[in-house]
Amino acid sequence: MRHKLCIVVAMALASGLLVAQPPRRAPLFPPQDLNALDRLERMSPDQRQRVLEKLPPERRQRIEARLRQYESLTPEERERLRRQFERFRQMPPERQQALRELFRRFRELPEDRRRAVRRGVWELQRLGEARRELRLSRPWFRNRYSPEELQMVRELLEMAPAPEGGETVTPPG
Repeated sequence: MRHKLCIVVAMALASGLLVAQPPRRAPLFPPQDLNALDRLERMSPDQRQRVLEKLPPERRQRIEARLRQYESLTPEERERLRRQFERFRQMPPERQQALRELFRRFRELPEDRRRAVRRGVWELQRLGEARRELRLSRPWFRNRYSPEELQMVRELLEMAPAPEGGETVTPPG
């Protein structure tokens, strides 16, 4: 049980890929959280309470908030997250680590800049390769971002391209 608790806490603090939604929607979860959230969701209320009571208050609040957010997803959204998590798990460890680092840098941006970067990635993921490169070269697009943010947009597109089927991925919140 203690092992599961450590996994839940570690996953809650880790970062990874997210399902891209139009930027006006609330952000979802890093894929590492999905297994932990699934396990917590499947527990009886008493089991869940016992696991969560063992956590420090701050961690418990973060995990409970993520659990509430996860439970509010539709079954389709949960399935999409599970598929993306599986793709992430199949990546080589170096690529997984590079994505974690990229998302760590992303989370350090102020909220308004995270929204802007997320929106830019979402817009570009929806374009074909040629149109994406054209847009990236346009001053009106480039001027929306600092050089660091523009580099982050490029890295996000390279590291987490839009998967087949039209799903897109962006970094957390």
